Amino acid sequence: MPSLKSLSGIKGVIATLRFYDDGTLAEAAGELEQLDAQLAAELCYANGRIMQHASDILMTVSGTTGWPARGWMMMGNELSVCGVAEVACFVRNADVSWNDLFRDLEEVSQE
Repeated sequence: MPSLKSLSGIKGVIATLRFYDDGTLAEAAGELEQLDAQLAAELCYANGRIMQHASDILMTVSGTTGWPARGWMMMGNELSVCGVAEVACFVRNADVSWNDLFRDLEEVSQE
């Protein structure tokens, strides 16, 4: 099973982190300084909460269930960040295999 550190070994992944349910940093791997990793954990926690809220609204407005937000992604021109549950990765778009990343990210998030 992939680990947080093995996610950092995927081509294109700059850094990975795991955070607690209150947004504090649990662990990090890759190219992030400690302060940057803590700020990134807070950002990723907040984005996850926003996506959960948005999926609740979508289910209410559409009258359709089955939209529970588990993951999210913010894509920039060169860099992106994506998260599943309490795990997130920062990546270089041109280098990463999205299929490999999301498969392993899903597995690591279930640890």
